[in-house]
Amino acid sequence: MVRVLFVTDTFYPRVDGIIRFMEEVHSRLKDDFDIKFLAPKLKSGYLTAKRRGMKVFFCEPFRIAPAGFKSGRPNKKIIAEAIDWADLIFVNTPGGTLGASVIFAAKGKKKLIGYAHTVDWELFHEALGKNVTRLTLKPLLILYANAIDWSLFSTVWMTKKRALRSMLRKIYSKLDLILVPDSTIAKEYRRNGITSKFKVVPIGPNLERFKVDLTDRLRMRKRLEVSNNFVVGYHGRLSKEKNIKLLVDSFNAFKQSHPNAKLLVLGDGPEKKSLRGEDIISPGFVSDPERYLRAMDAYLFLSKTETSALALMEAIASGVPVVATNVGLVSTYVKDGKGILLKPADLKRHLVVKALDMIYNSPKAMKVMSKGALKEMNKKRSWYRVAKDLKKIFKETV
Repeated sequence: MVRVLFVTDTFYPRVDGIIRFMEEVHSRLKDDFDIKFLAPKLKSGYLTAKRRGMKVFFCEPFRIAPAGFKSGRPNKKIIAEAIDWADLIFVNTPGGTLGASVIFAAKGKKKLIGYAHTVDWELFHEALGKNVTRLTLKPLLILYANAIDWSLFSTVWMTKKRALRSMLRKIYSKLDLILVPDSTIAKEYRRNGITSKFKVVPIGPNLERFKVDLTDRLRMRKRLEVSNNFVVGYHGRLSKEKNIKLLVDSFNAFKQSHPNAKLLVLGDGPEKKSLRGEDIISPGFVSDPERYLRAMDAYLFLSKTETSALALMEAIASGVPVVATNVGLVSTYVKDGKGILLKPADLKRHLVVKALDMIYNSPKAMKVMSKGALKEMNKKRSWYRVAKDLKKIFKETV
């Protein structure tokens, strides 16, 4: 049986798009391949992995956590052991400390495949921004161990997209194959000088799990004590690039004219401090986000940078009308009246409130809109197809 090493810098107890992607792939391919993970050991993450039947090489995380994100500290011995074990390496965070370290250590020894879950030079810039200038060079050097060419760095390297692109270009170009959710992402990578081969593997929500269920909607709204409220929602990582402050400010402005409104936010992260107010429900990470999504009347997705936006797809699959930023691939499935799209330049509180008013005042039209978005998304996106494509790619690559 072919042995495939999944490398990731994000792991349980966090729950984000990359983790859900790996869950879906692992569950569908574990009978065809011997799969192990290389991941940071975070809190009780090893217990979750054990319950899910995942075999893991763990590295201890760094103590420092830029933007609230703790990466794995590259351990040369553990990395060497993981690389020796594998026939094929599947890197889910090429720009992360573990991802980059494995790519540099395994190049020329094992076949390397990466998945472009994010446009890293955009993500890092938005997530860290000006705050990174307060960091000294020393912890940045520690973060990336021996994986990176240090001539690319300065004390403010992450505030300069050009320097960041130079670093990531070197990392990504060492991959034998980069999987992307859409050809437009491949073009973006090529424009930035990345020379690896590309193959499109679209992803989507798990439609067996995220779906419309009116009975469960009523049950969940009663449990949350919001049966008579208009529920605005969001789920995912609470970080700077997700624009959580604008989400909260927009909700507070909307509530002034709609006193029955509630804000339901799932997830955790450095921006959780923004979730203040008696009408904000914030349970953190939950194991059943699909049930909470069904309780929502409108979904706000105001992210500054994205690729596929799996969380947004899950909201659409759950039948929730959406207001979303036109970034990444969002416009490929939220278009032609199938959702309310805002340009990045239009991410203003009064425009978000205006969009929420449209949903509030036209519930039937918005439901038709959300059904159209789901139909558009499902034309090309299914986990059956993803698993089939990855199975073929893994076998052909080895």
